[in-house]
Order: sequence, then structure tokens, then C-alpha cells
Amino acid sequence: MNEKKYLEEYDISKYERPSVAADMAVFTVVDRKQDNPKKSPEKKLSVMLIKRGEHPFKGKWALPGGFLKMDETIEQCAFRELSEETGLEKLYLKQFRTYSTVDRDPRGRIISCAYISLINNSSEIVRASSDAADAAWFDIAVTETENGFSYILSNDGNVLLSADIAEKNDEAVIEKTEGELAFDHVRIITDAVHCIRTGIDTSEYIFMLLPDKFSIPQMQQVYALVKGRSVSKEVVHRLYDKKIEKTMASETEGQHKRAVLYRKK
Repeated sequence: MNEKKYLEEYDISKYERPSVAADMAVFTVVDRKQDNPKKSPEKKLSVMLIKRGEHPFKGKWALPGGFLKMDETIEQCAFRELSEETGLEKLYLKQFRTYSTVDRDPRGRIISCAYISLINNSSEIVRASSDAADAAWFDIAVTETENGFSYILSNDGNVLLSADIAEKNDEAVIEKTEGELAFDHVRIITDAVHCIRTGIDTSEYIFMLLPDKFSIPQMQQVYALVKGRSVSKEVVHRLYDKKIEKTMASETEGQHKRAVLYRKK
């Protein structure tokens, strides 16, 4: 039997076929106004969540995502679902893990490919999907701990979720959580934060969360938001001096101080 004949007679229905989905963890840095109008806005690391409009987990918050269509790649699925559910388009997406726990979705056997996206502009969010009742940025406060990190998800001061994470052998182990997200999205967000934390020193991640022109203090702020601890200017220069260059521009940084602006080479 030749290959053509073999394929003509092949019956793919003999084998079980799980559904495939894409889930996206989209992070940005936003400026939150403080109670004192004289103070500069406070920078917050935030993650995009959508409120599910359908069962299962109707009314629960989740990462944007959805099912793969037969005529698209998983990357095309990720971009399409992100656009449909949040209005965000043409973003950087990096696949970082596949989730295949047998009982991860109550609807059946569903495998999800998870993506990270980092953006520096969160001004426009448009919800345009029938299965998303709402879309919003949730602040994610990361704190470095002795064995890993902890994080708190909140919106307008209302805490949605808190988690304590141990980092062991390059894995993020969830030790304690309070609150709930749909499906296994606590697990996905945890892994996404771990991925960014462990990669920010050597990757381009920090530049994706910064404007085109930025100061060293701004780099310190973004680094601290991701790592969960403060960092000195000397450390920032050591990590990134070969990747940045000075511009002719500057901006006010605190009272009567001008900070030189840099850009990525």
C-alpha cells in the first residue's frame, strides 16, 4: 500500500481527540492616581482579566482565551481571542507553557497553550465577545519572599486573589491561595509571573513594559514591580547598559530634577 492509499483509508475517528485552546496572560504597567494630588501617579504592574459571561464559571474572572478553530494555528487563535475578548491587537505573544491536566476543565478533555504578552499602553480596552461579560486590568502586587514570591490581585482596592509561591528547581510551586479564578488560571498566572521574574535580567521583557524613551528611575520602578524588591541604579546599569543608549531628551523626575532619557538600542 502506498502513502496516498493509506491516507485515503485512514480513519482519524478511531482515536480520541481533545479540544485545544489558547490562554493569554497580558501584563502592563499603569499609572494609578494617588489620594494626594501633589504626588506623582503610582506605577502598578497589572494583568488583563475577563469576566466570564457563560458557564462554566459564569461570573468568575479568567484570563482571555478560547478554542482553536480547525483552519487556524494556535498563534492565530491566541491573537483572535485576545482581539475578540479585550480589543487588544497586534501584541507581542510568547508561548511559555502547555497545560494538559486531565480535569483542568469541567467541560471535558481540553489542552491549553498559554502565552505571555507585555505591553506599555493599556489605555484602550474594548470588550467585543459574547462570552466575555467584562474586561479589566487587575493590579498584581508581587513581593519577593525567602523561598520565592507572593502576589495579590486586586481591582480598585478590592482583593480578588492572593497566593504564596515557592520557587524550586526553576518551578513555581503554589503553597497557599485565597480567592478564586476560573479553570486553572491561578496556576497559569503564577507560572507567567515566575517566567517574567526569572527572565527579566537577560531578556527584552523590561523594555516591553517601558515607553519608547525612559529614565533609569523608571527602569528601577518596573524592575521592582516584576521582581517584588527594589533595585539600585548601579544594578540597572550593570544589567542593561549594553542594551540602552542616551537620548537628547530629559524629563522632570521629582522636584526640580531632570532625568536623562534613554532608549533601547
